[in-house]
Amino acid sequence: METSPGTPTDASVVTFYHRAIVASMFVLLSMIGLFGNGLVIVSVIITKKLRTITNILVVNLAFADFLFCSCLPFLSVGLLSQTGRYPLPEIICATAAGVGYTAVRCSAMTLVIISIVRWYVITRSVRGHRGIHTPKRIATIAVIIWIEAVAFMVVPPLLGIGTLGYSRYYGMCSLKDTNPLTFYYSVLQGTSIVIALMLILTFYGLILRHVLLHNKQFRNKFATDRDTVSTSTEGLQSKTASATSGSNIPMIKAINQKEIDITKNLFIVICVFMFCFLASSVNFIMPGDSVSTLYTTTILMANSVVNPIIYGLKHPNFQEVFKRILCCRRELPKPVLS
Repeated sequence: METSPGTPTDASVVTFYHRAIVASMFVLLSMIGLFGNGLVIVSVIITKKLRTITNILVVNLAFADFLFCSCLPFLSVGLLSQTGRYPLPEIICATAAGVGYTAVRCSAMTLVIISIVRWYVITRSVRGHRGIHTPKRIATIAVIIWIEAVAFMVVPPLLGIGTLGYSRYYGMCSLKDTNPLTFYYSVLQGTSIVIALMLILTFYGLILRHVLLHNKQFRNKFATDRDTVSTSTEGLQSKTASATSGSNIPMIKAINQKEIDITKNLFIVICVFMFCFLASSVNFIMPGDSVSTLYTTTILMANSVVNPIIYGLKHPNFQEVFKRILCCRRELPKPVLS
């Protein structure tokens, strides 16, 4: 949703042909995103098996994407306008832009918290509710994320840095072209998301480092235990040691593997967000024509649609619940202790 300041002359306005294409894409993305993210939220609400601590943040992310997708039809209305102004009351356009910026900020910060929680759970070998890994604390963090995202959207315009409304340059609800500080608002929003992405990569790098170090130590310990057992006598003591050594290995692997699998699936979501954001950012940093900017912005908006698809393809629990809901089956997965 980034825009750059421009003089609203006829030559600078994106042609209606391209605006109509993007508007059609927005409507399609809105329908898919509302359905998909709504499905994620409903799945967690009605299925005890999905009511995990991590999924509190997943629902927070889905709700942000749901709100974002609900704004897309109002953006489409502006794109289809041929009068150089927003056809509906201006407050609707400004609200849609504000909700959009807030949702993007909330999504980025939620992904940061997800990476921190994953790092905490894996590196501290947390099982159950401990430290920040409790429903109450994670829910509190989710509320703080929304407060911060709203403040980050509201405060700059109150200080005169950018004005939410209709951009005649792009024909879209974003930032008005008439405010000379519009560029700085876009830079502020973009920089904040870049910082968020750097934090995400940092914590996932720490997770990777921990897993590699853990595996190395585990292999060394296993090799030492195996050598000890092989040189011992064939008595009851050696058999017991062998059985203990052999039984601990798969158990330790299973405990770590479960958390690692969850982390991998969530990292895919983060990678998609990074790709969608960077596609838009490259065009913004290296400005070309306004048409390419409009299309790359569409890629950024598509991020709000793909997360439910990732859950359906990669997360077995979500996959099972999705199938049962879509097939109108009453039986849902039985809750398990986690």
